[in-house]
Amino acid sequence: MSLFSTPLAIHGPKKAVVALFVLLAVGAFWLSWAVSETAGRTTCIVVGMALSALGFWMLRRRVVLYPEGLSYSTLFGEKQLRWDNVVSFYYQGTKQSVNFIPVGTYYWLRLIDSQGQRVRFGSGLARTAFLAERLIELTQGPLLRRIASAFDSGIDVDFGPIRINRQTGITKKGWLGRTKLIPWNEVRSYAIKEGHLYIWRIGETPSCSARWTKVTKKFCQEVHSCRN
Repeated sequence: MSLFSTPLAIHGPKKAVVALFVLLAVGAFWLSWAVSETAGRTTCIVVGMALSALGFWMLRRRVVLYPEGLSYSTLFGEKQLRWDNVVSFYYQGTKQSVNFIPVGTYYWLRLIDSQGQRVRFGSGLARTAFLAERLIELTQGPLLRRIASAFDSGIDVDFGPIRINRQTGITKKGWLGRTKLIPWNEVRSYAIKEGHLYIWRIGETPSCSARWTKVTKKFCQEVHSCRN
């Protein structure tokens, strides 16, 4: 039962991907009929069943966007998240190529709410690029309000590779749990280039980089305003 109002957009599975798995499953079952050896026939049947199950699982995946939140349906059930309960939104878009020929972009998206509920999906859904942009737009306001409230309260704001605190500054996370603190009075400037954040300490070259979303880019401007 949906807790939300009228849907804004519905993103089902990519039909081409589902059709590919169906064709592969049909091919495996046909081979099981054509192969005379018992072991080979059994292998083809197992492969065909696995491909059929995977195709059916992908067919049942669906993301529906609402003004209040989203619902994510799979073969195992449905999850619903409200935008004002989202505490983390991870976004990654990787351009892929074969022999230097671009073949598309792979997307990986994950949302976590205040109850610890996690929703994760990627390029198996239709119009993933548009879905990613809409998620950024719909989560930006609630996330910024939550982040700004934590920042103003003096609570550490965790962005994965870095952590920001209003009093102490920026903490960079390194290998094996090591951390490096950059106090605000040592920060000369910063820049965001191609999805990476660069922070210059006084008299140094870029010392901190992390892949950030557009949401964080706007928050970086908020932090700059707070510091000044």
